[in-house]
Amino acid sequence: MGVIDKKTLKKIPRLKISIYKYKNKNDYYCKFYVGKIHYSSGYKEVSLKTKNINEAISKANTEFKIWFSEHKDTTTKKDSSIDLDIAQPYLRFKIRKYKHKTHLKNNEQGERDSSKWNYLKTFFEDVDYKDMETVEQIIDDEILSSLVEDGRSGSTINKYFSVLTQMFKRAKDRGTVNYIPDTPTQQVINTPREPYENSELNLINNRCKKEYEKTKDIFFLECKDYFNLLRSAGFRPGLEPLNMKRSDYQFIKDRDNPETDILKFTVRNTKTKPIHYPIANDFFTKHIFSEILNRHSDLKDDDYLLFPFIKDRKTLKNKTGKTFSRFSKDLNLYYHKGGTRPLYSIRHTYATEKWKQGTVIEDISKLMNTSPRMVMSVYLGNSDEALVQLHKRIPKKLKIVKWPIF
Repeated sequence: MGVIDKKTLKKIPRLKISIYKYKNKNDYYCKFYVGKIHYSSGYKEVSLKTKNINEAISKANTEFKIWFSEHKDTTTKKDSSIDLDIAQPYLRFKIRKYKHKTHLKNNEQGERDSSKWNYLKTFFEDVDYKDMETVEQIIDDEILSSLVEDGRSGSTINKYFSVLTQMFKRAKDRGTVNYIPDTPTQQVINTPREPYENSELNLINNRCKKEYEKTKDIFFLECKDYFNLLRSAGFRPGLEPLNMKRSDYQFIKDRDNPETDILKFTVRNTKTKPIHYPIANDFFTKHIFSEILNRHSDLKDDDYLLFPFIKDRKTLKNKTGKTFSRFSKDLNLYYHKGGTRPLYSIRHTYATEKWKQGTVIEDISKLMNTSPRMVMSVYLGNSDEALVQLHKRIPKKLKIVKWPIF
């Protein structure tokens, strides 16, 4: 739909209705919670078809009443929310606790924790905190990878995880949860994530095929499609590629090589900019992409490119990450040189492969939608394969200078 114009946002607290405009729309919209039995997000959104805020408020009240009179199974109580049930009670307590501390550092501790949670909570939207396996997978894979890519130091990353641990500990003490999630140790945080070899990713592909043959669940073939897509271009694993539609690709031509098709994707709402255009490698373009298209050949342009029949993309993101880690563990590939290699490690593989092919850092950073500094420090700087390639780039013929003897 677009981005909400926060300046227009109004709320009816009693009914918990939000009224707003989108930046690219003139009319007001409203939304209110009706439960996930009706919508994957849990929210009912309605166009109010008016530019007048007073009329919008009146219409929003009417829409709310109509909905609840026609849908008796609707509940206004939200599903379990890490933010509402765990984080906010903890943050309120922390702010009260340090409010009257005289030392400035302690006085602002609650605000600092709130700032860290504002970063973390986007990873836990629509996540059931009782599903501890998913919570820990998000921590180990997405959050750790994101913090490292943002250039946070090991000690700073540990502070983010400390906030999570304290939140869940307080919730456990009050009976909200039964477990406190494990978070990566300082050693794991400081251990660079090694890339997968292509041969290892091929083993995971074969594992997807075998799982499909055993279960006849097409989800596993579509997982293979997804993993191959991540290998093909500089995507960040997660919602960015999973939200692509069938219309978000095109073949472009090289005037110097008109017989070669170049596969270009359009990714929206990325971590670093509104639109990014990844380019697939030639092998994927020639031999794999047609398999993805033909798997569901009757789809429309506004259908999802991957997993087209799964509406809840956030749950899908978590499920694919867990599936990849499970297969990698089954094949004894996940734990490697003191660290782990979750789905995000395919991004490291992509950077390393481009580096091996002689692509310069600046071009790799453009392809991966990140900075040259991040490419070198996060994806290439410490891996063994990257160091081997760096060694190969060092000129072997050295000129020996004889110094005069005085």
